[in-house]
Amino acid sequence: MAVKLIMTDLDGTLFKNDHESISERNVNALKKAQENGIKICIATGRTKSLLFDALSCVPFADYIITSNGAVTYDAKTDEIITAQLLSAEKSKKVFEIINSHSLTHEIYFEGECFLDGYSAKLYNYGNISAHYLKVLKDKANVVPDLSEHIRNRGVEKINIMHVVGDELQEIKDSFLDIGGIYVTSSIPENLEINNINANKGYALSALCRILDISENEVMAFGDSGNDCEMLRTAGYSFATANAWDEAKKAAKSVTLSNEDDGVAVQIEKYLESIK
Repeated sequence: MAVKLIMTDLDGTLFKNDHESISERNVNALKKAQENGIKICIATGRTKSLLFDALSCVPFADYIITSNGAVTYDAKTDEIITAQLLSAEKSKKVFEIINSHSLTHEIYFEGECFLDGYSAKLYNYGNISAHYLKVLKDKANVVPDLSEHIRNRGVEKINIMHVVGDELQEIKDSFLDIGGIYVTSSIPENLEINNINANKGYALSALCRILDISENEVMAFGDSGNDCEMLRTAGYSFATANAWDEAKKAAKSVTLSNEDDGVAVQIEKYLESIK
């Protein structure tokens, strides 16, 4: 079946390990696919304000899925075309668990990243580059009280930065007791909480309905836990060689690593096959 949409994750997939650069080969492959009538979609765990580097590398993208599938934008018009937000009521319950464990956390809300004062002082990720950590800190907005800041509005994602050992599973189970939420990870030792319908697979299906295409006409690329639903849903899906085991199991195939242009390799193969 012909490919009509390419959907790719960023960190660990399209980006190199520096979390900021995309190889010329990957960019050219995506551009060539678009010239052949294939729509291009960036699907990321990041919120919109953290996409400046990706959008400067791939300014021709047609669609952007942010915060693990919470919000989908038309990249040409900046219009929100789908949204699955975590309610203020659910968010408050998540905050109660977070505060009982004194966990550092951030929220993605209305396209921006927000932290309270406690988390801002301890803001750290052990699995990303020093450069990207600085970028995150520079982009974050610090507010006195996250619950008060959101009031009765929906949240894209709540992100817990650093949970280790047995505590990770214990806290994950506590969140699941809330019900109506989706809990996943994009890097080791973090937890990401979304609306139950906010995942990349659900967003893929919603976008397919809008475009009037089949999920089997989608080629998807990913590497970590928050990519699994997308990889399971797409007709053609590839986990990068550096991917988590669960992502490799969810994908139909495995391609080369993010450092070896795994995305471009498969796009080039497909474009060659339809000549």
